[in-house]
Amino acid sequence: MTDSSPSPAGVRLVSDAESFGALLSALDENPGVDVALDTEADSFHHYFEKVCLLQLSWDGTAHLVDPLQALDVGALLARLARRRLLMHGADYDLRLLFRGYGFRATSLFDTMFAAQLLGEKEIGLAALLAARVGVTLDKAHQRADWSERPLTPPLVAYAAADVLHLAALVESITRDLEAKGRLAWHAEECARLAAAAFPSGREADPETDWRIKGTNALTDKERAFARALWEARDTRARALDRPPFRVLTNERLLLAAKPAAGGERALSTLFPGPRPLPDAFARALAGALESAAALAPSEWPRVRRGERVESDPALERDVEALKKSRDAKATALGLDPGVLASRAVLTTAAKTRRANGRLTADLLVTEGGLSRWRAELLAG
Repeated sequence: MTDSSPSPAGVRLVSDAESFGALLSALDENPGVDVALDTEADSFHHYFEKVCLLQLSWDGTAHLVDPLQALDVGALLARLARRRLLMHGADYDLRLLFRGYGFRATSLFDTMFAAQLLGEKEIGLAALLAARVGVTLDKAHQRADWSERPLTPPLVAYAAADVLHLAALVESITRDLEAKGRLAWHAEECARLAAAAFPSGREADPETDWRIKGTNALTDKERAFARALWEARDTRARALDRPPFRVLTNERLLLAAKPAAGGERALSTLFPGPRPLPDAFARALAGALESAAALAPSEWPRVRRGERVESDPALERDVEALKKSRDAKATALGLDPGVLASRAVLTTAAKTRRANGRLTADLLVTEGGLSRWRAELLAG
């Protein structure tokens, strides 16, 4: 990405001060227009995930903004925060933008949740665009390394397609939401998402982070070795800025933990493969194995399962009754039952009824934290 020339047709690359200034001016000249927004990140290729591309469209052109260049992304996001954003599966993008730039939307339209409210079976962007707009998306580049420069023409076309047709999709979906009387439901959910408190980052938890799927099936001693190997892998992944699975897969880690706990120390046996381990990583793994071997049995990590909750048959009966009611209402509305209320929501509703001797929409909203439309349907 080097200039702002609209090539291929309908795409404008924004990666320098001149093209970026032109983009900001264009937005300022259209203060009330909705903007389709999407992002591309690099979590599949890097340990430290970051926004690598912002795609915008409001005028029939896809503006691809390169945040890896010396651009004032904050100035762009300040302009976007003042208008309605058209997005698909907005939760991930908003979390990413908040973590990277402290960005918060004030108004948005999420086409994925809209599709759920319409009872669509296929809610992916490609499926919706094919069915409603007659556009076929090539999703072959979903796992591309978006941090690499320059972006290839296929990646540029892929990124542009994600926003060029969102306005048409919103128009189609809005008509159906209005026809079903569910536009207000959608607006409430989008407002709740915009106001959600996103964490600025994930706090490290040394007690649980290493507990990958499969560690509960190990013995305590084997878990000690799995933890040590995980820590060595994580340290190397951070140092290389690579996803942990690209350093050592979970499967290979767990397979090595078992014989290591039995006394095996040969890395070529524990980690067979066509190529030897890099020297630095091999030394780190060997050190990890020795550290785990030196632990006393009292220091081996025990199996950890979900928090034990005493069975409450009466509560379970109440939840099942609410579930049957929810399922009937969802079927009548043509919705997936989980869209109307998850089991956790049903449990909250049952507890609210028990604590208050009744179940009203107001109680579900104020005490259960439910959205108003869900509360009214569940309490009705």
